[in-house]
Amino acid sequence: MSNIQDDEDAYLIVPEEHMKKVVMPDTVWAKIGDDGELETIRWDIIELYATEYDSLGRSGRDKSHTHVICKLLFLVRKQLKKEYDK
Repeated sequence: MSNIQDDEDAYLIVPEEHMKKVVMPDTVWAKIGDDGELETIRWDIIELYATEYDSLGRSGRDKSHTHVICKLLFLVRKQLKKEYDK
């Protein structure tokens, strides 16, 4: 069945697209500076929350305010890109 010997190490390699990414609750995904301007925006994290928003909707589970805001940001960015590319 297997050619792995008892003294050999074996590793399961899972492709990145099959891994669920988790955002820690204290991760800053957007920040407004003291001057009232956007200081930080993490689109990678926003996209994760937007994707999670979609899966929560399909399963009928409640969405947090963070999910709603990130989905909104994601959709606005997508719309602006579409208008800009015209």
